[in-house]
Amino acid sequence: MVFTQHFCAHCGSADIRRNGHSKGRAKYQCKTCKRQGFFEPASVQKAAQLAQVDALLVERNSQRSIARATGIARMTIAKRLKKSLDTTTGTTTGATTGATTGTTTGTTTGTTTGTTTGTTTGTD
Repeated sequence: MVFTQHFCAHCGSADIRRNGHSKGRAKYQCKTCKRQGFFEPASVQKAAQLAQVDALLVERNSQRSIARATGIARMTIAKRLKKSLDTTTGTTTGATTGATTGTTTGTTTGTTTGTTTGTTTGTD
């Protein structure tokens, strides 16, 4: 017998119970947050398909060619690409922390050295 562990999509709890059915699918209710729905485990085939999309994105294939090859919508591929770019670039906004050399604009925390040294010689 195969046992499948279900988790609540809202709170992540494994403490759920079967709560009827609708349209031939079992409904479950979370005992922790009292939400109910169709808590289906992630499909193995879908995970493999998304791994293939990620591999093709790394190889710099176009979004349209990936959509044709995998059957996943182009906008889904664009969202995955945007998420992967946001996590890999590590975008930072706001204050700069640490020692800074040069002219800075914005909020800085730490030691700032940006004085100009030198003499100007010329005739007026």
